[in-house]
Amino acid sequence: MWLDEVPGRVDPRARDAVEARWSRARWGLRVTAFCCAAELVVSLLGLVWAVVAKGSSLPLAGPRGTQDLVGYAFIAVLVVLPMPAAAWGAKRSVDGIDWRPTPHGWLLYPVVVGPLQALGLLLALIAVVGNGVLSWWQPVLVLVVGTAIPVLATAAARRAMLRQPLRELGGSEFVVQLPLRSPHSGGQDSLLLTEDRLRLTVRTAAGRPARQPSTKDIELSAITEIGTRSSTPEDRAWAWLADGRGVSVPPGDVVVVRTRHDAQLLPVDAEFAELLRARVATRGREPMRIDFGGC
Repeated sequence: MWLDEVPGRVDPRARDAVEARWSRARWGLRVTAFCCAAELVVSLLGLVWAVVAKGSSLPLAGPRGTQDLVGYAFIAVLVVLPMPAAAWGAKRSVDGIDWRPTPHGWLLYPVVVGPLQALGLLLALIAVVGNGVLSWWQPVLVLVVGTAIPVLATAAARRAMLRQPLRELGGSEFVVQLPLRSPHSGGQDSLLLTEDRLRLTVRTAAGRPARQPSTKDIELSAITEIGTRSSTPEDRAWAWLADGRGVSVPPGDVVVVRTRHDAQLLPVDAEFAELLRARVATRGREPMRIDFGGC
């Protein structure tokens, strides 16, 4: 099955930890898939029942009943379309990354698909029982429950996959997205650790965002050394925006990444160094540790 095996390669040293996370996460994903599939089947059965029951008043041609046929067609499209559309979009995600190893993006699908299918289920229910039969709270209940179950189940799966310590995911191909420490970024500055690269996205400097974010990719195969230290007043700008402004290093711990070409400071929790070191090691060579002499 598409959720049985851990997606991607896993370092044998991290396999037990990664498989334990995936085992907990896939139950939530299966609940989401089952709920959406159940809504789809129930809605279609309801539509078929409504059409059969009202068949005498729904001619295939002619003015009488045409409006009902259009309404049923709309409900069918609303119910059937979201799941294939979500699957199509997942296969064409950024950088062609499979959706399964990207837990930070899992919630996007139930947040979009859940409400649409819940609405389709409600309309199919109304088509079966007719208008004015349901109490005011029953449609609300259908919409809330139909949306909440897939969203909450996916949120639980995401939490199970991304719980601390994140360094356990270093020996896998799971994509990890973390915010970069910046007092004014509003979450717009982040790093993305994929199977083969580290991508920095920075948009804020001196409390003012730029129109376009600045990005930088660091190939994992080029990383030679990793270390952590506290930031100092002497640190220069750690990133540059497209408009030429430099981004100063905020107070706190920083992760230092050295490659064959340059050095990069990352204002992120020091634990990220172990996560990154384990991920680089899966490329065939573990990077050296930088000794800052107690700085």
